[in-house]
Amino acid sequence: MKNPFLFLAAILLAGCSALQPNVRSYTPPRSSAPAPVSLSESLSPSEQVIDVPQQSSGRKGGELSDTVERMARKSACLPAQPGATLIAKTGAIETYQVSCQDGQQQLYKCEQRQCRMMN
Repeated sequence: MKNPFLFLAAILLAGCSALQPNVRSYTPPRSSAPAPVSLSESLSPSEQVIDVPQQSSGRKGGELSDTVERMARKSACLPAQPGATLIAKTGAIETYQVSCQDGQQQLYKCEQRQCRMMN
């Protein structure tokens, strides 16, 4: 042996590499966004989506559109045209969207003719 120091260093380095833990890297899935769900898929079996026929004026109104518009005005929202829009109807429940002139949106849910703001 010409140099015992080199021999000892080689043994130590070989031993250190054998003691290193097996480290795995984590790769997140490519798409973390949830898959879109349709309205009919999100309903319980007892609920069903009822198609609301379009009115001739292009406005999608419901039974309680006027009530919802009054409620919007009371909450400092001046409804923009076309006013309260019926966006979903499931049995006795109607959901309305109101676009205010200041750009904000409000949602209302009416069940058994009782309406409340959702947001």
